[in-house]
Amino acid sequence: MDIYQYIRRDHEKVDGLMAQVLAAESSAARKALFQEIKEELTIHADSEERTFYKAIDDATSKEAVEEDLEHGEHEHEEIEKQLDKVSSTPVESEEWLEVFKDLKHAVDHHVKEEESDIFSRAKQYLSDGQAKDLVHEMDKLKQALTS
Repeated sequence: MDIYQYIRRDHEKVDGLMAQVLAAESSAARKALFQEIKEELTIHADSEERTFYKAIDDATSKEAVEEDLEHGEHEHEEIEKQLDKVSSTPVESEEWLEVFKDLKHAVDHHVKEEESDIFSRAKQYLSDGQAKDLVHEMDKLKQALTS
């Protein structure tokens, strides 16, 4: 497994959890699933920036690549703001599902851009060996952040 497959797996896990939230019939189920999503996204973004994004940044100083990485980090910040907004909205309210859908849209947008733009940039600068090594580095950091 390389870092691209590893990150896609994280993305697919969150997408599946989000689909479960939309299908959930109780507020309690939505709340529990959302807490899992929030933890997954927070740990994913932090570990991704500190490993994958850093490796790309270290491998090149090209301005276009730096702009892509900054854009990705900005989207992580926007998702964090959306997570806070969902957290502060009462899950029993009618508004909660709309705020959650805004979060889902932001995540879907980020995933699409990351898997196309950032992955293609990374493949230009990271060797296959680095892409495989990053899996262990990111996974180890995620484990530490979970503890």
